Amino acid sequence: MKKRRSRRLEDEEPKAVREMRKNKNKQIEKDNKKGKRVSKNDKKKRRRKIILTVIAVIILVLGVTLGVSGHTWITLAKDMVSNESSIVIDTDGNTIARLRR
Repeated sequence: MKKRRSRRLEDEEPKAVREMRKNKNKQIEKDNKKGKRVSKNDKKKRRRKIILTVIAVIILVLGVTLGVSGHTWITLAKDMVSNESSIVIDTDGNTIARLRR
């Protein structure tokens, strides 16, 4: 009997009201596609993207910093290992001594 009553109600419902309900459902689907309603999965995806972006930037900055400091260390080490003689100079600019290895 319930089926018959629901059919009667649908038949009694004006056609314009049925169309409005269909249009409302279509609009809700469009809004979901456009992102007006954000689900929990979308929020999680956004958080993951933000976290991955921050991690990538940190790695990039650390890589550049380590590269620059490594280059500086190499040039400093080359200067320390060079086999040149050292010259001792007084305040007037006169050479006092030459030190060799």
